[in-house]
Amino acid sequence: MYRDISQWRSIRRQILNQGIPKRQVARERGLSRKTISKILTHPHPPGYSPRPPRYPKLGPYIPTIDRLLNDAMSSSLASDMTVARIVERLRQDEGFTGSYDSVRNYIRRRSRDDDGMWEYAYDLITRLPKPRALDFLHLLSRGIPIVSARLQPFVREARGIRRPSAQGRREQKRFLDIEWMRQVLQKKLTENTLMREAKSIPDLAALLHHLHNGRLVNRNRALVALATSYRRIPNQTVRSFLGVSKSFVRRCRNKFENGGADALFAPQAKSNRKIDDPDCRNAVFRLLHEPPNTYGINRTSWTMPLLSQVLKSNGWQIGSALISKMVKAAGYKWRKARIVLTSTDPSYSEKLAHIRSILSGLQPDEASFQLMNMVPSRSKRNRDLL
Repeated sequence: MYRDISQWRSIRRQILNQGIPKRQVARERGLSRKTISKILTHPHPPGYSPRPPRYPKLGPYIPTIDRLLNDAMSSSLASDMTVARIVERLRQDEGFTGSYDSVRNYIRRRSRDDDGMWEYAYDLITRLPKPRALDFLHLLSRGIPIVSARLQPFVREARGIRRPSAQGRREQKRFLDIEWMRQVLQKKLTENTLMREAKSIPDLAALLHHLHNGRLVNRNRALVALATSYRRIPNQTVRSFLGVSKSFVRRCRNKFENGGADALFAPQAKSNRKIDDPDCRNAVFRLLHEPPNTYGINRTSWTMPLLSQVLKSNGWQIGSALISKMVKAAGYKWRKARIVLTSTDPSYSEKLAHIRSILSGLQPDEASFQLMNMVPSRSKRNRDLL
């Protein structure tokens, strides 16, 4: 039994660390005190040589792991170095193909046997409040290495490193995005730099051309495409920086993603304004040529609010200001007339339509047509004028 390494270590731990008398241990274990003395004299059983651990795949990468661990303990960036990050660095930089568990097990063995790790842990414990230090010791006693992600909050707290909040990170990213857009507009980021950094963006040369030499609207379009396609800057940040609407940013982004620079900078051939709609304009002038009493209004002339009211009742959502613009754009002016020319004849619309149908059927050689005999009756004074 005295050759069993686990029993050997257990007896040494009871007497040397826990202070249990040799006579009591000998009685409980069923060993002689001479054997107990031999166990206390030698740290290992006679003829026992501990076998060093073997790492068939991890062996070539152990120096790199040791270097990363030493750097983590000696630098202020220890909070960023975890087992997962070490494995990621090995796979990216060294071509490591082993498993995560092999790296974690090696770090655990090294943390258990390395005096430098324990000194580092002691320095951290002395900087922590007592409740946090006890929690830290509890996790260390379970064999969790210091570079484990579970112990990083204790490491950051001991070193005085505070991780910024989610709101702080968002504000920092927003500041960096605005600074990047400002440098692009002020040409502090050269064209060669952007060409080298954003190689994956299609039509990059056309975007940079409009950005540096185009009109204001094209410069805004180019920056929206660059910011949203290359930097992935949120639409709200781009909108607030350029001072444009959300629909402008969304429209430019969709055009560039679907059709490229040709669709983004294509001129708008069709206007969406109501003042340019021929149907809306015809409805306004058709109503102006009819008397208000046709629509149940006890007046002999139109006003802007009445025109807007009747048009809205007929399905045209148009305001008084737009009606005024249409009339002025057509070359008409509003004047106060001394003679009322609006007909009070209830059949005025039918007679006017009859005249128009006759006029539309005239031949070019029928120029002597007498229009005065066919004009509908308006008023006595009007007939005298005619």
